[in-house]
Parts: sequence; structure tokens; C-alpha cells
Amino acid sequence: MEPNRVGRLLGIGTRVAAGKLRDGTVRAAAAVERTSASGSGGGAGSGGAGRPEAGAGSERGRTVAPASEALAEGSRRFARGAGRFSSSLLKPFAHATGLLGLQITGLFFAMFALGFGAKCWQLYRATGWRDHYLGMYLGFAALFAWFAVSSFWRASRKQRRG
Repeated sequence: MEPNRVGRLLGIGTRVAAGKLRDGTVRAAAAVERTSASGSGGGAGSGGAGRPEAGAGSERGRTVAPASEALAEGSRRFARGAGRFSSSLLKPFAHATGLLGLQITGLFFAMFALGFGAKCWQLYRATGWRDHYLGMYLGFAALFAWFAVSSFWRASRKQRRG
């Protein structure tokens, strides 16, 4: 599929979805307005002959504002609920991912430490303490062993904290 065609299809789909959302919102606001107007409809027709239009206009102004406020409050509650849902879903996932990341990192450091330790043992068996690279391999083995131990230690502390 050509890139221009994909973009065109996505743009059309977005416009159609936005139009449906806009229509649904208008219908919901009109329904709330009708329920508010039907609840207070008896008082609007009680004015004089010239007054019903003014009364209806002021009544309409009063019902539109609460309807829009109700929609705004609903969207605020939805946003708060969505935030709580995402935090309740993401916090445990992030915690488990962090623990697993620390443990995998510790495992890789332990493998490097074992590799340097094995090389160090081979050099020691072949030449004794006379090889000048033996100290370097021994230092790297100790360094990576410390990295592995500290990584597992941090993972256990993080797990205890919750």
C-alpha cells in the first residue's frame, strides 16, 4: 500500500470518527437539555403573551449551562478514573519490570565475571603469577562480580520496599 493512500485513509477515518463523536455529544447535550426543560416546563408558559419568548430564552440559557457543566464534570470524572486505572495497572507492571531488569542485569554481570574468572584461572594454571595480564583479568572478574552482587542486592531491596 502506498504511503499517500495510507495517510489519506487514516485522515478520512479520523474525520469520520470525529464527526460521529461530535454528533453524539450534541445529541447527549440536547437530551440533557430536554430533560431539564421538561422538568421546569410548567413555569416557562406562565408568563404573558410577550414574555414566553424571553422566558424560553432565559430558560434555555439556564439549561444549556448546567448541561455543559454536567458534561464537563463527567469528562473530569472520566479523566480521573482513567488516571487511577492506568496508575493501578502500570505501577505493578513497572515494579515487576524494574525487578526483572535488575535481575537480568545482574545475571549478565555474573556471566562476565565468570568469563573473566575462567580466563584468570587458565592463565594462573598455565603461567602461575608470572603473566602480567593476570591482575587485569582478576580485577575485571572482581569488578563484574561486585556489579552482579549489587544488582541482585538492589533488586531484593526494591522487592522488600513493595
